[in-house]
Amino acid sequence: MKMKISHELDTLSKILLPFILFVHIMFFILEAVLWNWPEVHTPLIALLNNPVSSETWVQALTLKNLFINQGFYNFFLVVTGVWGYFLILRRQYVAGYALLIVLCFSAAGAGITLALSTKAYLLAFFQAVPAAVLFFRLFPKFILIQGKR
Repeated sequence: MKMKISHELDTLSKILLPFILFVHIMFFILEAVLWNWPEVHTPLIALLNNPVSSETWVQALTLKNLFINQGFYNFFLVVTGVWGYFLILRRQYVAGYALLIVLCFSAAGAGITLALSTKAYLLAFFQAVPAAVLFFRLFPKFILIQGKR
């Protein structure tokens, strides 16, 4: 007797995906849009634990282009996730799951890197853990879906 496997996202995945997308859109806004605000860059620079200068505003100015780049990296992850979900809704499961797996792998890897290289442990947790959980929920399904093509 063959077991039918649903290609749709399960409930937990439908909760984790928007959370992951929200985290990355917030990183985009903080890093690429609001970086010049002292209320934004001061606490984030403190978490870096790698001072460029003793004055926070000098560090913020020095790191501005780097954080704009980092913010857009997060924005493109959001685009990847939204496009992947859109493809799944259109029943283009292999491509959709592939994009969601790229999103999860990139987000989890970036979160682990953040945790290992800074003191931003809470931010790293919210970036890495939900993405890793979703990755391990989606990857087996992706492998099964590929085999049924």
